[in-house]
Amino acid sequence: MYKFIHDQALRLANQGLTPLEAAEIVEMPNAFGQKWYNRYYHGGLHHNIRAVFHKELGFWDGDPATILPLLPADHAKRHTDLIGRDKILATGRQAIDDGDYRWAIQVLHHLVFADPDDSEAKELQADAYEQLGYQQENTQYRAIFLTAALELREGIATEGSVTTASEDTILAMPIGLMFDFAGVRLNGQKATGTDLRINFSFTDVGEDWTMWVRHGVLNARPAHEDGAGLTISGPKIALAGVLLQPAQAEGIVAKYGLPTTGDLGLLQEFASVLDEFDTSFDIVTS
Repeated sequence: MYKFIHDQALRLANQGLTPLEAAEIVEMPNAFGQKWYNRYYHGGLHHNIRAVFHKELGFWDGDPATILPLLPADHAKRHTDLIGRDKILATGRQAIDDGDYRWAIQVLHHLVFADPDDSEAKELQADAYEQLGYQQENTQYRAIFLTAALELREGIATEGSVTTASEDTILAMPIGLMFDFAGVRLNGQKATGTDLRINFSFTDVGEDWTMWVRHGVLNARPAHEDGAGLTISGPKIALAGVLLQPAQAEGIVAKYGLPTTGDLGLLQEFASVLDEFDTSFDIVTS
């Protein structure tokens, strides 16, 4: 099945079709497309055809107009200024009445991005998202559309949110991956002038690592390096805390009685160039 998807996507790419155009026309053969275990309960054909393009050919669809587009909010404001709010709103309402929910979502998208406080446009677009969601066999698409409708009506829900960066998850990471996880939080612009090196000894797993930050990039590799400004030792649970919460390093060092050699202030310098993520951000209004 996946070879069929892959080969048909590239066949159409070689005929000049874009990812979206290809996704609209490929159909699964009944021999396996109608098997219940091949239905769209996790992912879907439309999604996977476009994913093949992305994997094999990159993000660009080949249309020169999309290689360096305006930012969505800027585009939306210009689009709204050109056509007018009332006309866009009327077009979106008519599209919903006609059951043309995909068009309704796209045309109202400009109003919502141009003015995220436009409650009438948001309510109308939420209606379109809701109906399109109800039509989906693909569970991810359904969840995405219904969540969009909920956000438009009620804003960002923070209560009961789930984080994947739990203690269990972090402790299950290989140590190299844990350093990569820390590197994602490094603010490259803030860290352009930072130059520090820290040795870590994970005593419970018998691994030594060195981490350095230079030119706005965090790197790490096994073994200690001479010339590190700080060496710190302890179990993985403690050093994970030091690495991922360096602003609290002094308390973690005291709590676990971690041996250190060198300048503990390097951890505060490290903390100063890390971002704290707030995952409760807008999706459908900005």
